[in-house]
Amino acid sequence: MDLFRLKQNGSAFRFYAVIITVMLLMMFIGYRLALMNTEQSLKAYQIKTGTIAHAQAENIRLVQELSQLQVQLEMSKSVQQLIQQDITDARSENKTLQQKIDLYQAVLGESNNTGPFAIHHAHIMALPIPNQYVLDILLLQGRALKALINGDLTIKLMGMQNDKATSLSLSQLLIDSDIIPNSDTSMGYRYQYFLERQYVFALPKGFTPETMVVSTEVFQWKRKLNSFTQTFVWEDLIAPNT
Repeated sequence: MDLFRLKQNGSAFRFYAVIITVMLLMMFIGYRLALMNTEQSLKAYQIKTGTIAHAQAENIRLVQELSQLQVQLEMSKSVQQLIQQDITDARSENKTLQQKIDLYQAVLGESNNTGPFAIHHAHIMALPIPNQYVLDILLLQGRALKALINGDLTIKLMGMQNDKATSLSLSQLLIDSDIIPNSDTSMGYRYQYFLERQYVFALPKGFTPETMVVSTEVFQWKRKLNSFTQTFVWEDLIAPNT
């Protein structure tokens, strides 16, 4: 091999060596850049992951607080509704009591002008069940006796049945209705100032009432004070409820 070829081969080797070195250097630099990019991406991912986790934790906390606020709101609404219902009930009860007070004052006021026994009012209300009724009657003690009076009521319903005049005793018509289970059954009375009674009764089929007659012998202790009889027209008794 001559000197010229040796030089030529040496130059080619150096040339390839330089190219390989440059390529290796570029690969190293690329590797480092990729490594740095990976590290930065990993750090960014970790930061984002931490941010997401923090956001999720904050969201859970906010959801829990919202749930607690909703529960508190519902409890507040329930308490408010209960208070409102109590106020409504109290107003209704107060109105009822006031009506009773007004009635009792009127009763006591007019009792001075009545006999030892009187009827303040008598009303009959038809129940939803056919032929069933309730009689509401308020008895007075007149003349401001300030003592107990007693006696027994005799209440008769006069009318027509099968085209014949018929008289029925209320005491024999009393029933224990499903609508008003606790009806008065005693026709006796013993009271001072006033007494309210309610009698639930059923009329037989085919009977058409026309009048109601209330009578009693009034006693104070064992001494007879008076005899009382009052007749009511059936249509006047039941008219306010029809």
